[in-house]
Order: sequence, then C-alpha cells, then structure tokens
Amino acid sequence: MSSILIFFTKANERKSGDYVIYLFAGACLVLIMTAIMFMKAHGNRMDRQKLQYSDFPYDHGELNMLFISDIHRRRVSEKLLAKMPKKPDLICIGGDLTEKGVPLERIRRNVRRLGEEGPVVMVLGNNDPESDILKLKRLLKQERVKLLENQAFSIPSKSGKNISLLGVSEMKFGWDKLDLALNDSKNADFRILLCHNPDIDKQIKEETGIRLVLSGHTHGGQIRLLGFGLYEKGKLHKKTYGAQLISNGYGTTQLPLRLGAPAEAHFITITADKVD
Repeated sequence: MSSILIFFTKANERKSGDYVIYLFAGACLVLIMTAIMFMKAHGNRMDRQKLQYSDFPYDHGELNMLFISDIHRRRVSEKLLAKMPKKPDLICIGGDLTEKGVPLERIRRNVRRLGEEGPVVMVLGNNDPESDILKLKRLLKQERVKLLENQAFSIPSKSGKNISLLGVSEMKFGWDKLDLALNDSKNADFRILLCHNPDIDKQIKEETGIRLVLSGHTHGGQIRLLGFGLYEKGKLHKKTYGAQLISNGYGTTQLPLRLGAPAEAHFITITADKVD
C-alpha cells in the first residue's frame, strides 16, 4: 500500500513540475511577443505611393507629399525622415497629432521637425481635442502649421494651375463640412482631400473633382491576429473618383503595441506622366 502511495506522490510531483515548466514557458512566450509588438509599434516604415492621373496638370511636373497620421504619443524619428527619397512639396498630418497627457513641447518638437522638411498642413482627429485645444491651435500657429478646418489650401504651382488640398474637420463631433471645403476650392483644377476619418469617403461623388483622399484613424486594427483585426489593414483603395489611402498610422492608442499593422508614414508622388 505504501509503495502505491509513494508512486502517486512522485507522479503528482512530476505533474506539478511540468505545470511550472509550462507556466514559465508561457510567460516567456508572452514576454517575447510583447517585446516584438512593442518594437513593431516603434517602427519607421516609409510606404511609397506613385500615382498617375490623366487630369493632373501636366505642366506642373510632379507633386511630392509626406503623409503622416495618428502620431499620438510618438516622437517623429530621424530614421523615418531619412527614408524620404527627396524633400516633399508638402507635409500632411492626418489628425491625432496628439492625445491626452502628451506634453506640448513634444508636439512642438514634432511639428517643428516636420516643418524643416517643407510646409505643413493638418486636420484635427478625434483625439486631438483631449489636449488643451486652444493651446494646441496657438502652438500650431507659432510653428506655421496650417490647420485646415473645412478649408482649402492652394499648393503652389509653377504652371499657374490651381491644385487644392481640402481639409475636412473631425467627423466624430459633427465638425465635418465638406461643402465648405469644396466651395473654398471652387477654382481648383485638381483636388486632394485630407480627413482623419476614412468614412468621409461616403460623402464623395465623382463630380466633386476630388481625386485622392488621405485618411487615418483606424490604425489598421493595430493588433491583428491571423490576419484579423478590429479594422482593415491600411492600404490604397481604388475608387470611382480616384483613390483613397488609409494609413495604419505612425503612433498607437491605448496600448503601445502593434502586430500585423506596421507603424508607417507615406511618401506620395503624383504625376500626369507614366511612372516607372
């Protein structure tokens, strides 16, 4: 009888030892995955988009833009900016430049550094009002960042053609007034739209003359498991009016982690010529 008890005691000890090993292995796996997701969240992918439009003013040559959205708490890295093939004609911030708790000096440092690369325009996102919005607007004005609130920004053109960037305000709060931005660009020969929320796409008709929409907000789902996430991964979508580029964004929200939706910014070249 005693030998049987000894056998089962040793068997239970072995099982307990196995559980400890499994628990340790599981904890290590979680730590490794968390470290990987943290590194992914701080990546500096520069997506290149070369777009051709038959109605883009031929004599303008090409238009080069840096599009960065959803910076949130991140600092814009020199590693990211070093990946630009050339100086952009314009830098577009697609909203959520900041969020609650981000120091104003970090925001200032980000927009000032971007401003060293070219003129900066931006729209507000749903998280920007979490900061002191009056202080934020004052900072943007001091750093010569053009905040577009249902307005159009005329992109300088040697050809004399009017290329307009329309900035539409955050949809979550009902601030979006596409009609005002369109009216402000009524003399435009070519239109690009900047709006934080990609749902602005539902308001766009071919007759508006908007050929490209730049949006963020979704973070590409931020954490995607087996290809699935809360939102679709960011990409360029073909539309009847032209195209919509939805970015994964550069920063993160809630958790500083990413998986399957890399942190990114976009260098966009638009031309009327065939792109190699």
